[in-house]
Amino acid sequence: MNSQEREEYVEKMEETKQKYYEEHNKHLIFKNKQKIECAKTVAEELDLQKMIQCTAFQIPNSNVIYYNYMAYKTYGTIENKDMIYSHIQSLVQSVLQQFDQFEFHIDLKSFSVSACQRYYPIISSVFDDNKVFTNKLAKLVIYNTPSFIDKLTKMLYSSVKDILPRVEYYYKDSDKQITKLFNI
Repeated sequence: MNSQEREEYVEKMEETKQKYYEEHNKHLIFKNKQKIECAKTVAEELDLQKMIQCTAFQIPNSNVIYYNYMAYKTYGTIENKDMIYSHIQSLVQSVLQQFDQFEFHIDLKSFSVSACQRYYPIISSVFDDNKVFTNKLAKLVIYNTPSFIDKLTKMLYSSVKDILPRVEYYYKDSDKQITKLFNI
C-alpha cells in the first residue's frame, strides 16, 4: 500500500467512525465502552488488513517502522490485537532481512489515560512476548508524547526497562519531525 492509498483508506476509516457517531449519540460519560463498540463496528465494516497496513508500515528504503495511533484507535480492540501484532512482527522481520537493527517511530497524538487503560494488555504484550523487538530495536521514537508518559513508563516498567535508554520523546514540533522522517 503506497502513501496515497494509506491516506485515502484512513479517510474512509474516519468516515466510518463518524457515521457510527451520527447513528449513536456520543456519550459524555462512560465513553470507553462506546469507543470500543465504535472500533468493533469499524473493524467489521472495513477491510481489517488494509486498516492494519495504514497503522504500521515501513518507511521506504529505511529501517524505520512507523506506527500511527490515530489510525489504530478507529478500529483497534483486544479481539484484533493478534492480527495487528502479527503484522508488526512481520514488518520487523522484513526490516531485519535488510538491516541489522530497526527503529520504531510511533505517533501518539490524542493518546489518553483511558486509552492507556484500554490498550494496556496490547502494549505490554508487544514488549513481553517478542524479545527480537527489544533486542534488535535501535531506537523507539515517540511523537506527540503525552504529558503522562512518566506514569505510563512506570506502569510498563517491567516490560520496557531494557529499551528506556533507546527512547526519544518529542513533545513539541512532532509534526515537523514526522514530516522530516517521511522525507528521508
